[in-house]
Amino acid sequence: MPEISVIMPMYNAAKTVTYSIDAILNQTFKDVEVIVVDDCSPDNELEICREKYKDEPRVVLLKQDKNQGPAAARNRGIEEAKGKYITFLDSDDGMKKEGLEKMYEIAIKYDADVVHSTGRFLPVHKPEVVDMMSVPDDYCIEQVKDAGTGQEPVLLDQDYASRLKGWTTGQYNGNVWGKLIKRQFLMDNDIRFAHLKMSEDVLFSFECLMRAERYVKFPYSFIIYRLIGDSLSKGKKDIPFMIKLLESTLGGDDAFGEKMDKIPFFMEHPEYKSQVFEYIDNAMDSLYITPCYQIVGEEALRNDPRIHKIFENYFGTHAAFMERYFYIKQNAEPETPDVLGESLTYENCLKMLEDYKNGKSKI
Repeated sequence: MPEISVIMPMYNAAKTVTYSIDAILNQTFKDVEVIVVDDCSPDNELEICREKYKDEPRVVLLKQDKNQGPAAARNRGIEEAKGKYITFLDSDDGMKKEGLEKMYEIAIKYDADVVHSTGRFLPVHKPEVVDMMSVPDDYCIEQVKDAGTGQEPVLLDQDYASRLKGWTTGQYNGNVWGKLIKRQFLMDNDIRFAHLKMSEDVLFSFECLMRAERYVKFPYSFIIYRLIGDSLSKGKKDIPFMIKLLESTLGGDDAFGEKMDKIPFFMEHPEYKSQVFEYIDNAMDSLYITPCYQIVGEEALRNDPRIHKIFENYFGTHAAFMERYFYIKQNAEPETPDVLGESLTYENCLKMLEDYKNGKSKI
Protein backbone atom coordinates (compact mmCIF):
# COMPACT_ATOMS: atom_id res chain seq x y z
CA MET A 1 0.00 0.00 0.00
CA PRO A 2 1.62 3.31 -1.04
CA GLU A 3 1.96 6.09 1.51
CA ILE A 4 0.95 8.82 -0.97
CA SER A 5 -1.53 8.77 -3.84
CA VAL A 6 -1.16 11.60 -6.36
CA ILE A 7 -4.40 12.20 -8.28
CA MET A 8 -4.18 13.71 -11.75
CA PRO A 9 -7.22 14.50 -13.93
CA MET A 10 -6.32 14.40 -17.61
CA TYR A 11 -7.99 16.09 -20.58
CA ASN A 12 -6.33 17.24 -23.83
CA ALA A 13 -2.92 16.93 -22.22
CA ALA A 14 -1.16 14.61 -24.67
CA LYS A 15 1.80 17.00 -24.98
CA THR A 16 2.39 17.50 -21.26
CA VAL A 17 0.97 14.68 -19.16
CA THR A 18 3.97 12.31 -19.27
CA TYR A 19 6.24 15.11 -18.04
CA SER A 20 3.89 15.68 -15.09
CA ILE A 21 3.76 11.96 -14.29
CA ASP A 22 7.55 11.71 -14.52
CA ALA A 23 7.89 14.64 -12.11
CA ILE A 24 6.10 12.47 -9.54
CA LEU A 25 7.91 9.23 -10.32
CA ASN A 26 11.27 11.01 -10.04
CA GLN A 27 10.56 12.35 -6.56
CA THR A 28 13.01 11.53 -3.77
CA PHE A 29 9.95 10.01 -2.04
CA LYS A 30 9.33 6.70 -3.85
CA ASP A 31 6.42 5.14 -1.93
CA VAL A 32 3.85 6.73 -4.20
CA GLU A 33 1.19 5.88 -6.75
CA VAL A 34 -0.01 8.18 -9.54
CA ILE A 35 -3.71 7.85 -10.33
CA VAL A 36 -4.34 9.36 -13.77
CA VAL A 37 -8.03 9.80 -14.62
CA ASP A 38 -8.74 10.32 -18.32
CA ASP A 39 -11.89 12.45 -18.64
CA CYS A 40 -12.75 11.05 -22.10
CA SER A 41 -10.26 13.29 -23.84
CA PRO A 42 -10.56 13.44 -27.65
CA ASP A 43 -6.78 13.22 -28.08
CA ASN A 44 -4.61 10.11 -27.69
CA GLU A 45 -3.16 10.87 -24.26
CA LEU A 46 -4.44 7.65 -22.66
CA GLU A 47 -2.75 5.52 -25.32
CA ILE A 48 0.48 7.48 -24.86
CA CYS A 49 0.39 6.80 -21.12
CA ARG A 50 -0.49 3.12 -21.54
CA GLU A 51 2.49 2.60 -23.80
CA LYS A 52 5.01 4.56 -21.75
CA TYR A 53 4.00 3.22 -18.31
CA LYS A 54 3.03 -0.35 -19.17
CA ASP A 55 5.87 -1.63 -16.96
CA GLU A 56 5.46 0.96 -14.18
CA PRO A 57 3.20 -0.44 -11.42
CA ARG A 58 3.08 2.92 -9.63
CA VAL A 59 1.03 4.45 -12.45
CA VAL A 60 -2.70 3.64 -12.37
CA LEU A 61 -4.63 4.66 -15.49
CA LEU A 62 -8.41 5.11 -15.28
CA LYS A 63 -10.95 6.28 -17.85
CA GLN A 64 -14.28 7.95 -17.14
CA ASP A 65 -17.40 6.61 -18.83
CA LYS A 66 -18.17 10.12 -20.10
CA ASN A 67 -16.68 13.59 -19.87
CA GLN A 68 -17.64 15.04 -16.48
CA GLY A 69 -14.97 17.63 -15.68
CA PRO A 70 -12.05 17.73 -13.21
CA ALA A 71 -14.24 17.53 -10.09
CA ALA A 72 -15.64 14.12 -11.01
CA ALA A 73 -12.20 12.93 -12.16
CA ARG A 74 -10.64 13.87 -8.82
CA ASN A 75 -13.51 12.24 -6.93
CA ARG A 76 -12.90 9.04 -8.88
CA GLY A 77 -9.24 9.24 -7.92
CA ILE A 78 -10.10 9.66 -4.22
CA GLU A 79 -12.27 6.54 -4.34
CA GLU A 80 -9.57 4.49 -6.06
CA ALA A 81 -6.62 5.80 -4.01
CA LYS A 82 -4.78 3.37 -1.75
CA GLY A 83 -2.39 5.83 -0.11
CA LYS A 84 -2.53 7.00 3.47
CA TYR A 85 -2.23 10.54 2.13
CA ILE A 86 -3.59 12.15 -1.03
CA THR A 87 -2.35 15.08 -3.05
CA PHE A 88 -3.22 16.48 -6.46
CA LEU A 89 -1.31 17.64 -9.52
CA ASP A 90 -2.62 18.95 -12.83
CA SER A 91 -1.52 17.23 -16.01
CA ASP A 92 0.55 20.17 -17.25
CA ASP A 93 2.36 21.12 -14.03
CA GLY A 94 5.38 19.81 -12.12
CA MET A 95 6.80 19.61 -8.62
CA LYS A 96 10.22 20.06 -7.08
CA LYS A 97 12.07 16.77 -6.62
CA GLU A 98 12.03 16.83 -2.80
CA GLY A 99 8.46 18.14 -2.55
CA LEU A 100 6.57 15.02 -1.51
CA GLU A 101 9.31 13.96 0.90
CA LYS A 102 9.21 17.28 2.77
CA MET A 103 5.40 17.37 2.86
CA TYR A 104 5.28 13.78 4.12
CA GLU A 105 7.80 14.50 6.88
CA ILE A 106 5.59 17.31 8.18
CA ALA A 107 2.45 15.16 7.91
CA ILE A 108 4.03 12.40 10.01
CA LYS A 109 5.59 14.78 12.52
CA TYR A 110 2.26 16.47 13.29
CA ASP A 111 -0.07 13.55 12.52
CA ALA A 112 -1.75 16.07 10.23
CA ASP A 113 -5.14 15.78 8.60
CA VAL A 114 -3.94 18.42 6.13
CA VAL A 115 -0.52 19.86 5.34
CA HIS A 116 -0.93 23.16 3.50
CA SER A 117 2.09 24.52 1.65
CA THR A 118 2.05 28.27 1.26
CA GLY A 119 3.68 28.93 -2.10
CA ARG A 120 4.37 27.78 -5.62
CA PHE A 121 6.83 28.40 -8.45
CA LEU A 122 5.73 30.20 -11.61
CA PRO A 123 8.05 29.25 -14.49
CA VAL A 124 8.49 31.86 -17.21
CA HIS A 125 8.66 30.05 -20.53
CA LYS A 126 7.60 30.31 -24.13
CA PRO A 127 4.15 28.86 -24.91
CA GLU A 128 5.61 25.90 -26.80
CA VAL A 129 7.51 24.62 -23.73
CA VAL A 130 5.74 21.46 -22.55
CA ASP A 131 7.93 20.29 -19.66
CA MET A 132 7.74 22.49 -16.57
CA MET A 133 10.67 20.59 -15.05
CA SER A 134 12.93 21.83 -17.86
CA VAL A 135 12.61 25.52 -16.98
CA PRO A 136 15.81 26.70 -15.18
CA ASP A 137 15.44 27.72 -11.56
CA ASP A 138 16.46 31.29 -12.33
CA TYR A 139 13.43 31.54 -14.64
CA CYS A 140 11.01 30.64 -11.86
CA ILE A 141 9.20 33.17 -9.68
CA GLU A 142 8.44 31.93 -6.19
CA GLN A 143 4.99 33.18 -5.29
CA VAL A 144 4.04 33.04 -1.62
CA LYS A 145 0.28 32.92 -1.93
CA ASP A 146 -0.70 33.15 1.71
CA ALA A 147 -0.50 36.34 3.75
CA GLY A 148 0.92 36.17 7.24
CA THR A 149 3.26 33.27 6.50
CA GLY A 150 6.06 32.73 9.02
CA GLN A 151 9.23 30.67 8.73
CA GLU A 152 8.22 27.48 10.55
CA PRO A 153 5.32 24.98 10.25
CA VAL A 154 2.32 25.90 12.38
CA LEU A 155 -0.28 23.46 13.70
CA LEU A 156 -3.45 25.54 13.83
CA ASP A 157 -5.59 25.52 16.95
CA GLN A 158 -9.25 24.63 16.54
CA ASP A 159 -10.54 28.20 16.63
CA TYR A 160 -12.58 27.94 13.44
CA ALA A 161 -13.75 31.56 13.62
CA SER A 162 -10.09 32.57 13.44
CA ARG A 163 -9.52 30.19 10.53
CA LEU A 164 -12.48 31.73 8.70
CA LYS A 165 -11.13 35.23 9.25
CA GLY A 166 -7.80 34.08 7.86
CA TRP A 167 -9.51 32.57 4.83
CA THR A 168 -11.43 35.76 4.04
CA THR A 169 -8.24 37.82 4.30
CA GLY A 170 -6.16 35.69 1.95
CA GLN A 171 -4.17 33.64 4.45
CA TYR A 172 -5.17 30.25 2.96
CA ASN A 173 -4.96 29.80 -0.80
CA GLY A 174 -7.73 27.73 -2.27
CA ASN A 175 -5.75 25.68 -4.78
CA VAL A 176 -6.14 21.96 -4.19
CA TRP A 177 -2.60 21.17 -5.32
CA GLY A 178 0.11 22.03 -2.81
CA LYS A 179 -1.74 20.20 -0.04
CA LEU A 180 -1.19 16.73 1.43
CA ILE A 181 -4.40 15.33 2.92
CA LYS A 182 -5.01 12.24 5.00
CA ARG A 183 -7.33 10.02 2.98
CA GLN A 184 -9.16 8.74 6.07
CA PHE A 185 -9.98 12.35 7.00
CA LEU A 186 -11.66 12.81 3.60
CA MET A 187 -13.57 9.55 3.92
CA ASP A 188 -14.69 10.15 7.52
CA ASN A 189 -16.04 13.61 6.66
CA ASP A 190 -17.35 12.72 3.19
CA ILE A 191 -15.33 15.52 1.61
CA ARG A 192 -15.55 15.46 -2.18
CA PHE A 193 -15.40 17.95 -5.03
CA ALA A 194 -18.65 19.69 -5.93
CA HIS A 195 -19.61 19.51 -9.60
CA LEU A 196 -18.84 23.12 -10.51
CA LYS A 197 -17.39 24.50 -13.72
CA MET A 198 -14.93 26.63 -11.76
CA SER A 199 -13.68 27.02 -8.18
CA GLU A 200 -14.48 23.45 -7.16
CA ASP A 201 -10.97 23.28 -5.70
CA VAL A 202 -11.60 26.40 -3.59
CA LEU A 203 -14.69 24.82 -2.03
CA PHE A 204 -12.87 21.53 -1.42
CA SER A 205 -9.96 23.33 0.26
CA PHE A 206 -12.34 25.48 2.30
CA GLU A 207 -14.13 22.41 3.64
CA CYS A 208 -10.81 20.81 4.59
CA LEU A 209 -9.78 23.96 6.47
CA MET A 210 -13.08 24.22 8.34
CA ARG A 211 -13.28 20.53 9.27
CA ALA A 212 -9.71 19.43 10.00
CA GLU A 213 -8.71 19.04 13.63
CA ARG A 214 -4.99 18.91 12.77
CA TYR A 215 -4.28 21.44 10.02
CA VAL A 216 -0.64 22.39 9.45
CA LYS A 217 0.41 25.49 7.56
CA PHE A 218 3.86 24.79 6.10
CA PRO A 219 5.90 27.72 4.67
CA TYR A 220 7.19 25.83 1.65
CA SER A 221 6.91 25.82 -2.15
CA PHE A 222 7.13 22.74 -4.33
CA ILE A 223 4.46 22.97 -7.04
CA ILE A 224 5.64 24.27 -10.42
CA TYR A 225 2.53 25.85 -11.91
CA ARG A 226 2.11 26.54 -15.63
CA LEU A 227 1.47 30.26 -15.81
CA ILE A 228 1.51 30.57 -19.60
CA GLY A 229 -0.91 28.44 -21.57
CA ASP A 230 -4.52 27.32 -21.77
CA SER A 231 -6.60 26.86 -18.65
CA LEU A 232 -10.28 26.55 -17.76
CA SER A 233 -9.84 29.59 -15.53
CA LYS A 234 -8.07 31.70 -18.18
CA GLY A 235 -10.68 31.41 -20.89
CA LYS A 236 -11.21 33.81 -23.77
CA LYS A 237 -13.29 36.75 -22.58
CA ASP A 238 -16.52 36.30 -24.55
CA ILE A 239 -20.18 35.56 -23.88
CA PRO A 240 -19.73 31.77 -23.43
CA PHE A 241 -17.05 32.49 -20.83
CA MET A 242 -19.34 34.98 -19.06
CA ILE A 243 -22.06 32.32 -19.02
CA LYS A 244 -19.64 29.92 -17.36
CA LEU A 245 -18.64 32.60 -14.84
CA LEU A 246 -22.22 33.44 -13.89
CA GLU A 247 -23.19 29.77 -13.57
CA SER A 248 -20.05 29.09 -11.53
CA THR A 249 -20.70 32.02 -9.19
CA LEU A 250 -24.38 31.30 -8.62
CA GLY A 251 -23.86 27.55 -8.48
CA GLY A 252 -20.87 28.09 -6.20
CA ASP A 253 -23.01 30.05 -3.75
CA ASP A 254 -25.45 27.14 -3.63
CA ALA A 255 -22.66 24.60 -3.20
CA PHE A 256 -20.95 26.60 -0.44
CA GLY A 257 -24.32 26.94 1.31
CA GLU A 258 -24.97 23.20 1.17
CA LYS A 259 -21.49 22.43 2.52
CA MET A 260 -21.78 24.93 5.36
CA ASP A 261 -25.12 23.44 6.39
CA LYS A 262 -23.19 20.25 7.26
CA ILE A 263 -20.03 21.70 8.81
CA PRO A 264 -20.30 21.75 12.63
CA PHE A 265 -18.89 25.27 13.02
CA PHE A 266 -21.51 26.81 10.72
CA MET A 267 -24.27 24.67 12.16
CA GLU A 268 -23.47 26.23 15.55
CA HIS A 269 -22.71 29.71 14.17
CA PRO A 270 -24.85 30.35 11.05
CA GLU A 271 -24.22 34.08 11.36
CA TYR A 272 -20.76 33.55 9.83
CA LYS A 273 -22.13 32.25 6.52
CA SER A 274 -22.61 35.72 5.08
CA GLN A 275 -18.86 36.36 5.34
CA VAL A 276 -18.20 33.36 3.10
CA PHE A 277 -20.70 34.41 0.43
CA GLU A 278 -19.37 37.98 0.42
CA TYR A 279 -15.79 36.80 0.05
CA ILE A 280 -16.34 34.34 -2.81
CA ASP A 281 -18.63 36.73 -4.72
CA ASN A 282 -16.11 39.59 -4.43
CA ALA A 283 -13.28 37.29 -5.53
CA MET A 284 -15.18 36.05 -8.57
CA ASP A 285 -16.10 39.62 -9.48
CA SER A 286 -12.64 41.13 -9.22
CA LEU A 287 -10.72 38.26 -10.81
CA TYR A 288 -13.14 37.08 -13.47
CA ILE A 289 -16.57 38.65 -13.96
CA THR A 290 -15.67 42.35 -14.04
CA PRO A 291 -12.71 41.97 -16.45
CA CYS A 292 -14.88 39.80 -18.73
CA TYR A 293 -17.81 42.26 -18.52
CA GLN A 294 -15.59 45.19 -19.47
CA ILE A 295 -14.20 43.32 -22.47
CA VAL A 296 -17.50 41.90 -23.77
CA GLY A 297 -19.65 44.96 -23.05
CA GLU A 298 -23.11 45.55 -21.64
CA GLU A 299 -24.91 45.69 -24.98
CA ALA A 300 -23.74 42.27 -26.13
CA LEU A 301 -24.76 40.69 -22.82
CA ARG A 302 -28.18 42.37 -22.71
CA ASN A 303 -28.93 41.12 -26.23
CA ASP A 304 -28.07 37.50 -25.53
CA PRO A 305 -31.04 35.40 -24.35
CA ARG A 306 -28.71 32.91 -22.64
CA ILE A 307 -27.80 35.57 -20.07
CA HIS A 308 -31.47 36.20 -19.28
CA LYS A 309 -32.02 32.46 -18.92
CA ILE A 310 -29.33 32.14 -16.26
CA PHE A 311 -31.02 34.75 -14.08
CA GLU A 312 -34.42 33.13 -14.63
CA ASN A 313 -33.06 29.71 -13.63
CA TYR A 314 -31.54 30.98 -10.39
CA PHE A 315 -33.90 33.76 -9.31
CA GLY A 316 -37.30 32.90 -10.80
CA THR A 317 -39.74 35.78 -10.28
CA HIS A 318 -36.90 38.00 -9.03
CA ALA A 319 -34.83 37.50 -12.20
CA ALA A 320 -35.48 40.92 -13.75
CA PHE A 321 -34.52 42.73 -10.54
CA MET A 322 -31.32 40.68 -10.07
CA GLU A 323 -30.28 41.10 -13.69
CA ARG A 324 -30.82 44.86 -13.48
CA TYR A 325 -28.77 44.94 -10.26
CA PHE A 326 -25.99 43.01 -12.03
CA TYR A 327 -25.64 45.64 -14.77
CA ILE A 328 -25.79 48.56 -12.32
CA LYS A 329 -23.12 46.97 -10.16
CA GLN A 330 -20.79 46.12 -13.06
CA ASN A 331 -21.15 49.55 -14.66
CA ALA A 332 -20.06 51.14 -11.38
CA GLU A 333 -16.83 49.14 -11.22
CA PRO A 334 -13.55 50.90 -12.08
CA GLU A 335 -11.45 49.64 -14.97
CA THR A 336 -10.19 46.22 -13.88
CA PRO A 337 -7.15 44.53 -15.49
CA ASP A 338 -7.47 40.97 -16.75
CA VAL A 339 -4.62 39.68 -14.57
CA LEU A 340 -5.53 36.01 -15.06
CA GLY A 341 -6.15 36.15 -18.78
CA GLU A 342 -4.77 37.82 -21.87
CA SER A 343 -2.13 39.78 -19.94
CA LEU A 344 -0.24 36.55 -19.16
CA THR A 345 1.90 36.69 -22.30
CA TYR A 346 5.49 35.50 -22.40
CA GLU A 347 6.69 39.10 -22.73
CA ASN A 348 4.69 40.29 -19.72
CA CYS A 349 5.88 37.34 -17.67
CA LEU A 350 9.50 38.18 -18.56
CA LYS A 351 8.85 41.65 -17.14
CA MET A 352 7.40 40.09 -13.97
CA LEU A 353 10.50 37.90 -13.69
CA GLU A 354 12.76 40.95 -14.00
CA ASP A 355 10.78 42.76 -11.30
CA TYR A 356 10.93 39.64 -9.11
CA LYS A 357 14.71 39.43 -9.41
CA ASN A 358 14.95 43.13 -8.56
CA GLY A 359 12.77 42.67 -5.49
CA LYS A 360 9.88 44.64 -6.95
CA SER A 361 7.46 41.87 -7.88
CA LYS A 362 3.90 42.13 -6.60
CA ILE A 363 2.69 38.87 -8.09
